[in-house]
Amino acid sequence: MSKVIGIDISTKKIACILLDGNEWRNVEFISKAKTWDVRLDDLQEQFWIFVRDFVQDDDILFIEDIPYVQNAQALIRLVHTLAMCRTVANVFKRKYRYVNNLTWKLKVVGTGKASKEDIVVKAQKLYGEKETKRLTQDSFDALLIATYGRAIIRYEQWRSYESMKEHYEGVINGLV
Repeated sequence: MSKVIGIDISTKKIACILLDGNEWRNVEFISKAKTWDVRLDDLQEQFWIFVRDFVQDDDILFIEDIPYVQNAQALIRLVHTLAMCRTVANVFKRKYRYVNNLTWKLKVVGTGKASKEDIVVKAQKLYGEKETKRLTQDSFDALLIATYGRAIIRYEQWRSYESMKEHYEGVINGLV
């Protein structure tokens, strides 16, 4: 099965979790540059190398879509970061999907309005408190985004299998 990469973006950091079966790895790209242009360039360079070197053709990036933000400047910067992630994925012909933050929280945590504490508790329940103790809040989000992505892929494979099963049963019944 391909790896699922959950991605949580902000204006200073991109948190990624590579989920491969039951194994996962945390990667964070951070820029502390004072100006937005330099910060975005730093994040792009780091993300470019990551996608180029660690994301394979059959892997899928699940990128959290931009949540509701009241600050216009923050919204614009989040749009830039999201567009940069999409552009890098396209350059390397990697598959990606956007994930609505209310949707993944509802499906994984049980409520679309899940708090930061709710997210941490759910991640620790699924993956272990000891194993997740060093994660940042952004990485906890990315871990559950990847968990949601994996569930979506499994569901789509199951749906595909069920439709193929019906087709082949029809063919076999027609031959007998």
